[in-house]
Amino acid sequence: MIRLSKKHYFVFLFAFLGFIALYYREPVLISFGEYLVTESPLEKADAIVVLSGSIPDRILEAVDLYKGGYAPMIILTKSEKPPAYDELLRLGVKIPEGHEINKSVAMKLGVPASAVVTVDKRVNSTYTEVKALSEFLKEHNIRSIILVTSKFHTTRATKLFRFVAGKDLKVITRPSRYDTFNPESWWKERRDLKQVIYEYQKLAYYYVFLKTEALLF
Repeated sequence: MIRLSKKHYFVFLFAFLGFIALYYREPVLISFGEYLVTESPLEKADAIVVLSGSIPDRILEAVDLYKGGYAPMIILTKSEKPPAYDELLRLGVKIPEGHEINKSVAMKLGVPASAVVTVDKRVNSTYTEVKALSEFLKEHNIRSIILVTSKFHTTRATKLFRFVAGKDLKVITRPSRYDTFNPESWWKERRDLKQVIYEYQKLAYYYVFLKTEALLF
């Protein structure tokens, strides 16, 4: 009977674990991508909320939902202006902001201007965006929304809405069909790879800081 030393045992163990990780690498990576995507059964709501960021995939989805009769209005948010934006204005150069582009796209695709509402409060993260939206929705007695964002962003955005708004708001999550993110091959595309890494970093912040703070205070 061959007896392994402790050193040889650990070498064998790590080699075995490495083999398992390599063999099951693709299913594990796919599960990482799939976790980031949340989708609810589609139903009618009081409003469609489009999170700031990627253009035009999110607003295109919102327009389709509006035209499909799922909600009577689209709600947009304003991101903080880039530091040099005011300098551009001083020089007489005006470039459209993200929410202005989204509204223009919606109107050109047939959504009435009166059906596109923009929250005045500016935001600089998904967390501050969700807080601003939750306040706006509560003020206007909006109790259900279809939350539209990019695929990789849906899980965290949904968690943040449920964390901030609680049970008072019904959230129907809708990933944009115009987003090209593929959870089954994200590691093969540089853009998708970066998105997944950043998204898990932000999810870690949500679990470690926001949830912990809520439990403590």
